[in-house]
Amino acid sequence: MKKRPNLIILSLFWAALLALAMTLIGFLPHTPNDLNDPAGGVIWSRVLYLFFGWFVFAEIVMLIGGLLYIGSTRLRRGPKR
Repeated sequence: MKKRPNLIILSLFWAALLALAMTLIGFLPHTPNDLNDPAGGVIWSRVLYLFFGWFVFAEIVMLIGGLLYIGSTRLRRGPKR
């Protein structure tokens, strides 16, 4: 029997990957950011706040997309008999 993937775990993984990518974009040169301390260090509390903000946003978008997909497939199938 073939095991089906857990879609919640899969969406959490992709949300974390997207959040990591968007957080790393914040460290690119020539981008205005508040992640670096004027003394030259990194303010890790702001980095974590940015990461979790992107993570929550990406997860909400994926859940809404999944619900829209499920709703549209059920509408196309018609009523159950």
